[in-house]
Amino acid sequence: MQRKNLFILIAMVVVMGVLLAACGGAAAPAPAATQAPAAEPTKAPEPTKAPEPTKAPEPTMAPEPTKAPEPTAAPAAAAKMLEMYHDKADWEKNTNTMGESAAKDIGVGWKTVPFANTTDYQTTVRASLPTDKAPDLYTWWSGYRMEDIVKAGVAADLTDIWKKYIDSGEYTQDVANAFSFNGKTYAVPLLTANWVVYYNKKVFADNNLTPPKTWDEFIKINDTLKAKGITPLAMTISGRWPAFIMFEEMVLRTAGPDFYNKLVAGEAKYTDPEVVNAMKLWKEFIDKGYMSDPGIGFGTTENDLLPYFQTGKIAMIPIGDWYSATLNGGGMKPGVDYDAFIMPNQNASLPPALFFEAGPLLVGAKSPNVEDAKKAVEWWMSVPAQNEWSKLAGFTSANSKADPANEVGAGVQKWISDNKAVRVQRYWEATPPDIVEVAVDELARFMTDPSTMDSVLKNIQAKADEVWASRQ
Repeated sequence: MQRKNLFILIAMVVVMGVLLAACGGAAAPAPAATQAPAAEPTKAPEPTKAPEPTKAPEPTMAPEPTKAPEPTAAPAAAAKMLEMYHDKADWEKNTNTMGESAAKDIGVGWKTVPFANTTDYQTTVRASLPTDKAPDLYTWWSGYRMEDIVKAGVAADLTDIWKKYIDSGEYTQDVANAFSFNGKTYAVPLLTANWVVYYNKKVFADNNLTPPKTWDEFIKINDTLKAKGITPLAMTISGRWPAFIMFEEMVLRTAGPDFYNKLVAGEAKYTDPEVVNAMKLWKEFIDKGYMSDPGIGFGTTENDLLPYFQTGKIAMIPIGDWYSATLNGGGMKPGVDYDAFIMPNQNASLPPALFFEAGPLLVGAKSPNVEDAKKAVEWWMSVPAQNEWSKLAGFTSANSKADPANEVGAGVQKWISDNKAVRVQRYWEATPPDIVEVAVDELARFMTDPSTMDSVLKNIQAKADEVWASRQ
């Protein structure tokens, strides 16, 4: 009996020791920046000249997915913990979970340092990047909005990591292009988002509608819904940035990806007939009542649209598929309450195409932990890491061998694969920010008063002339 009591006493001591150690090891909350006016959406910049999207060659035999970097000898408890800076405070729990998984898998993990708004975030990160206090890992925006970071030499070169994953067939060069300058790649995808048209499945079923495969079918859907008192499509000027959504879609669907790429690279003009025709089509949509009141907000900061979509008052939303997180959070089930399709081309001779955006995760080139940070992002790109991230965040991974986040994302990926679709970088990142900032305000003016179309295009082109001349 005494021997038994002794064992019980020892066990109690051990349990108490573990509990005390756990409490003592809890991390202090990550600092949050003071509130400031919110800036534009997540994501963003691109190369001096946006390269044509390319397709990754399909090997005769698909290679095996690459493996995550080998674990270090140290156990997870002794893992090297880095800092990841980002302005996506809502993602803190998920990004910390990923950091803990990395620590277990490869002995290098991270804790996040979230900021409450983008303005404070950009100011802090820009100030620290050239110093030895540079963040180990940090998020930014792609394309042209990343250009000055690369030119300043504060983003580590990750080209070798990309070569490994492109050679394996897991990633394609068109995704790498969003983070590439002068043949080198400086970020990995924190997320990639395909731009789709979400639709309310009940509304479609109640009106005997199916996702359109042709432009005529798309117009018939709009006419049918409008006749039933349902607003077919959402659009908004809230937050400024969404003003480009229908603009880029109309240009792509009428003039195609080649012309669009010339336009954003300064090789075509906003006053060219192709853009004028696209704007006339958009004006027709507004005049016919296909589009919602532009004052209803949706996007990265507003959820005003959600109840309209939930109740079927608005049937379709053109937006990035990261919006699934908002729909899911509102209690809508993917594949049950909503699904998605790619807007058809008006010009049937054009190739199947869709927009994508890529949010980058970078390594601070001046960080004292740069090699460990590279190991962390190499792990991030792996199939196991991407499967976990997709499950946590609901994003469809850019890694072609990773599991789709949900059946809606899987359906979009199948459409891309079956149609060998061209992936085109969205407008926000595809052209210099100085042009974009003027364009979104001018396009918002058009959305509230379509009669301003001619002056809107002239004003955007005037800014484009100024910016491209300054870059020569």
